[in-house]
Amino acid sequence: MFKKYRSLLYPLLLNSVLLPPLKADKPLVSPKLVEILKQYSPQDLRNGIEFRPGDEEMQRGVLEGDDLLIDKAANALKGNNLVSQYAEIDKFRVKGDYQNANKLLDICGKTFFQKPDDPDPLPPISGIGIVCKQILAGNYFLDGNLKDWGKSLDFIKNVYYPPIRKISGLEQFSLSGTKMGSLSVLPDSIPSFIVTGIDHQQSIPLQYQIPIHEDHRRESDQIPHVTVFLNGKEVPFFLETGAAIGKLPKALSHSPHVHIIGHLDRSTNAASEFFSGDLGIVDELKIGKAVLKNVPFLFTDVSQAYLGLMILQKLGKVRIDKQQMTFGKDINCNCQQDIHLGSALGGDFQTLKYPITWQGKTSLVAVDLTQNNSLFTLWTFKPDFTEEEQETTFQFPTKENHKTVLLQGRIVKSDLSIDGINYGARKELIIKDTIRNPATVMGLFILNKVTLYLDFINHKACLMPNNSDATPMPQ
Repeated sequence: MFKKYRSLLYPLLLNSVLLPPLKADKPLVSPKLVEILKQYSPQDLRNGIEFRPGDEEMQRGVLEGDDLLIDKAANALKGNNLVSQYAEIDKFRVKGDYQNANKLLDICGKTFFQKPDDPDPLPPISGIGIVCKQILAGNYFLDGNLKDWGKSLDFIKNVYYPPIRKISGLEQFSLSGTKMGSLSVLPDSIPSFIVTGIDHQQSIPLQYQIPIHEDHRRESDQIPHVTVFLNGKEVPFFLETGAAIGKLPKALSHSPHVHIIGHLDRSTNAASEFFSGDLGIVDELKIGKAVLKNVPFLFTDVSQAYLGLMILQKLGKVRIDKQQMTFGKDINCNCQQDIHLGSALGGDFQTLKYPITWQGKTSLVAVDLTQNNSLFTLWTFKPDFTEEEQETTFQFPTKENHKTVLLQGRIVKSDLSIDGINYGARKELIIKDTIRNPATVMGLFILNKVTLYLDFINHKACLMPNNSDATPMPQ
């Protein structure tokens, strides 16, 4: 479930640029920043506020992984060079290109909160600095770089918090990014997440014998999993393309090959399912011939193991059909379109997105290979229905927090097309939900006619027609 954050929009950032130069003898707080922060209630400040450049459209572009929406929002604010710079950073993030995004964020930091002629300057506290550091922290987390993620969180808490909290009325100030989680160890003690054995492509079979039965969260069967060696033991892992960090059952955290380094207070997937638990480092994961060392995982309330995008992207290039997953640096993807990865600022949410044509419109939908779409090809969360839509709704039961509740939904039928491939008439279930983020999700159904290519090296993705109609899904 997504928390409703407040946002600091571009006027604050623009005003921060126009302020007089700040001395570096002590960390000063921008007067304009103080003025804006005092508009929030103590409860808002305690819950954590989120600073982002641009308007709500640009924020939605990042959440949806939509670079065109980001460009549209930036173009609407012509003349604001700062917003244009942040648009470039956001577009790198939605492609999973953290290296280039972080280069621009480094320039942002050196330009806006350091004086080049000071040998050891302290950064003045401004909206720009806060935005830079929050985006950087989120990028580090999504890339599996927990050492630098922790350092960024420490910077925010040790440099930004104290001087702001000394100001009357701002004693409860906090940022939403620091509410995501925390480390219980020093960041420098965390080993780097590394991978070897992906120079040449290899294939591992997909199996379908294990259903997903997560208490009060989801149920799916005929879902593909791969056999992975977790610290030397065979473990089935589901391919969760709708989440950032991989998940393991809590019981596995007691292994001597697992090192708990902190806690995640929130982690969300494409279906808006909410998780929390211990943040740990696993010594070794073997996927085929690939060896992954020091792998971050969330130990939480799941009964099965999940590979998230944080792990899948380390395999270089990935090709998935109904029978197998192939990966390695030398796969010839020939994909021409950019990959789309929607994410939240702090990194607690990330999902693979892909464009489809539905009801005559092309839009990005989340692709979650841990959902089987047995009854509906698409399902969408929507905050409300119009009066006309309300006439065709129905109620259905579901489990939430150990209780049965009734949800309101409606069904829409239309022709579905993906990359020009016609899937025929399909069904979409639209659910009224005021808490979850409005989103449309597609599951395993996407592989019915195609092979999914994910090129995490060149940040591309595409679907290629296959013969899967003639080779039914294993039973």
